[in-house]
Amino acid sequence: MINLFLTSFQVITLLQILLLPKLLSALQCPKTIGRVVTSLSVSERIDTERIENKQRLLTFLEEVPTNAPTSKNLTDKILSCVRKLENCCPTENVDVLTKLGGSWDLLWTAQDRSSPEGMQSALTNWINPLENQSYSNNPKGRANPILPRRLQDRLESMGILSPSDINEVGTSVKSIQAIDLKKKNVRNVVTFQTKNMLPPLPFLPQKNGYVRGSITVDVAFSPDKEDDRRVNVKFQSCRVSLQNSKLDATFPLGLIGPTGWLKTMYIDESMRITRGHKGSVFVLIRTNKA
Repeated sequence: MINLFLTSFQVITLLQILLLPKLLSALQCPKTIGRVVTSLSVSERIDTERIENKQRLLTFLEEVPTNAPTSKNLTDKILSCVRKLENCCPTENVDVLTKLGGSWDLLWTAQDRSSPEGMQSALTNWINPLENQSYSNNPKGRANPILPRRLQDRLESMGILSPSDINEVGTSVKSIQAIDLKKKNVRNVVTFQTKNMLPPLPFLPQKNGYVRGSITVDVAFSPDKEDDRRVNVKFQSCRVSLQNSKLDATFPLGLIGPTGWLKTMYIDESMRITRGHKGSVFVLIRTNKA
């Protein structure tokens, strides 16, 4: 019995010696696996929060009145979501420029007074109508601006510019943007609908009492040498046309064309958030990828 017991003890001891390295390795594995899982969980949590903030931003934007100033409370909520998304952009700096190409719809824009650019003097921040589509002076925020805020508010209050849909004629103002990376050109197209205050004229066609037309602004851009997220811009020309009319004129801007910069703070497959050199914030949705 003693010999049997000793033999069994020796066997158990031998097995322990042989299996000890594997046992130690097994004890260490859960810690290593735990670190990997924890790392992935942080990444997944950040991405989940980003998606939630993006959805929250889109929900707030649905509350924005069509072509009318946004309330301060709603503007603050929108800008809060914007800042959170800017802090978790899923696109690396070096890849931002390649993602800009294609067509975009402007959902909303405002001048962020809390940004360094937005705190410039009133004279510095004055914006002419040509420049408005890329650097809009709308402290309260707007879905689709076409003119400086006070002027557009006044025209809408007078009924000259429609603030909302009118009898299925269409939205009064809509802004789209096409970016051609090969030509290094940005084309901003603003379609509008305005009430005809004049008697019927051959060159001024109207539908249901409203005249429809578009303003197209071509802007040349070049990548900034120091900031991968920024492009420097120069306005080249402005075209004004009315539908079903001979009125179609293009005005080269040449030396008087405004200059500035745009910086993409957030971009993914469907949304883009851009800031301008005068403190403006733009939220755009992709409609077509180049």
